[in-house]
Amino acid sequence: MKRQMGSFFYKPKTNQTNISKKRWDIPSILLKILKRLCMTLGGFLLFLILASIIAGFFVGGKKSAVTLPKDMVLVYNITDGIAETSITSSLSDPFAMPALSVQNIVNTLDYAAKDSHVRGMIVSLDNAAIELVHIQELRAAIKRFRAAGKFAHIYTASFSDLGSGIGAYYFASAFDEIWMQPIGLVSLSGLSMEMPFAKDLLDKVGVTPEFLHREDYKSAMESFTNTSMSPANREMMTSVLNDFSSQIIKDIVSDKKISKEKFQSFMNVGIVTGVDALKAGLITHLDYADNLIKTVDGDDDNKKSSLVSIEDYFDAAVLTKTPTSHANVALVNIEGEIVSGHEYDPGYATGDYIASAIFDAARDEDIQVIVLRVNSPGGSPTASETIRRAVVYAKEKGKRVVVSMGPLAASGGYWVAVDADKIFAMPATLTGSIGVIMGKFELSGLWKKLGVNWDRLSWGKNSGLWSMNKPLSDSERAALNYAIDDMYDAFLTRVSEGRKIPKEKVRDMAKGRVWTGTQAQKIGLVDTIGGLDDAMDEAARIIGVDDRADLNIIIMPKPLTPIEQFMTLIEGQVSMGNFDFGANADIFKLLRKAEIINKSGPIQTYDGDLEFIH
Repeated sequence: MKRQMGSFFYKPKTNQTNISKKRWDIPSILLKILKRLCMTLGGFLLFLILASIIAGFFVGGKKSAVTLPKDMVLVYNITDGIAETSITSSLSDPFAMPALSVQNIVNTLDYAAKDSHVRGMIVSLDNAAIELVHIQELRAAIKRFRAAGKFAHIYTASFSDLGSGIGAYYFASAFDEIWMQPIGLVSLSGLSMEMPFAKDLLDKVGVTPEFLHREDYKSAMESFTNTSMSPANREMMTSVLNDFSSQIIKDIVSDKKISKEKFQSFMNVGIVTGVDALKAGLITHLDYADNLIKTVDGDDDNKKSSLVSIEDYFDAAVLTKTPTSHANVALVNIEGEIVSGHEYDPGYATGDYIASAIFDAARDEDIQVIVLRVNSPGGSPTASETIRRAVVYAKEKGKRVVVSMGPLAASGGYWVAVDADKIFAMPATLTGSIGVIMGKFELSGLWKKLGVNWDRLSWGKNSGLWSMNKPLSDSERAALNYAIDDMYDAFLTRVSEGRKIPKEKVRDMAKGRVWTGTQAQKIGLVDTIGGLDDAMDEAARIIGVDDRADLNIIIMPKPLTPIEQFMTLIEGQVSMGNFDFGANADIFKLLRKAEIINKSGPIQTYDGDLEFIH
């Protein structure tokens, strides 16, 4: 008799001579039908949702033509902060409200200043938080608008009921008339900076932050390593705060024609009532918004309104204007944390993706100047170096490169800019931070408190360098220090060569210190105080045309189409759960394939030269 082979998990079936007649399982059949029906309906519903979103981009994205009146007053309602770049709905966020960027608004005001059909503008301000740099860029545009003979009025119910309104009032001081509701307040409580320090909390839960830095002012991780500001950090932030205050007070007293001492007395009081603000000349009208509208649009309900939203004017007039020359300028936005990667990633500046755009602009014979707009706190040194190298390549191809710094161009954000032909920064721009931080959070104390025991196998003397479950050994700390010294030296070298400053002098001004744009210009880290409009004027001068109105600005990388956004969204969903190991991504991918490292393993690695630890 032939022996049947089996195992603990499988036993072969014996031959059955009597096969029972198959019976119909009615409940089971109904369940299968119901499941398939649900899957079909669900798939159809998903298809309809995706189709409607995509159709919204193709059809809804095309706005109907707006007929502009011959006599116009532009109206701009500011209810939220103003974005660095334009906000549009996308497949990842289809409900995002479209919004103009700060540069869209600046360009619109400059265009309207030359438009004889525009009499003036009204701004309604609803206590929106606006970046200080954006306030300064808008103030300059409003002043140019007024200098062209247009009026500019602003209305607010109150300059901050529950907090300091100094920023909002700073913005308003550039207008010729400031209207405030009779019950409103002018809160001028000054500027302050508050920083949390969590070391005591981390000690209680057993978490030890182990970070090494170069040099004293590189204080991004102090919130975890200290219980209060270090002397160097306090010195740096005091200097920044004083410079910000000086900029604001200087501009306000100049615009409102009051003495510095008088304005300082209001700040010392903190809150000024509407009546007192009117008497002091801080505001021009204590009245309601409907009365403001009557003064500029009339009180005849039968008359066609002359009020036009700034968004409609931008769509109908600015977007449709034809460039007066063939002067092509590439505008490359570097916004957000700089990270490694080849693909577009909303909210981040991916190194190879940005660099590819610069390479493309460098090879395009029709593009004459490349303008980089940088608004980044830094990030991956390798990604920053990738972008910087693209700038060098563009210059080797004969292109001129101009940088405009937004609110923040620090650390890696400064690294990418050092080789530009000219760097513009606003007075309140924060830049510099030439330094390095590396480290990790060590959690062995936390695991002990939670009763979790980790066991490990290792290969290599420093294999636990990035483990969250053990402190740094002496040899691991030495290796980390060596890497930090090498990276810091590379940073200093690139600044020295790019800015034509002796390396020792760069070291003296570096040390991880953050500078305002005004301070950075004085020490040579930036060339000129000005915004993106000034950088574009510089591009026009290089090319040989009158001003930026004559430029044909090409945004690079080219904005993604709805289909490309859809594919990016799908790819992002597929890759969710994978860790990004920055410069070490390729190595870790190979290790995962070899199943040496599980993709959900407790690995922590440094991926930046500012405060970004993954």
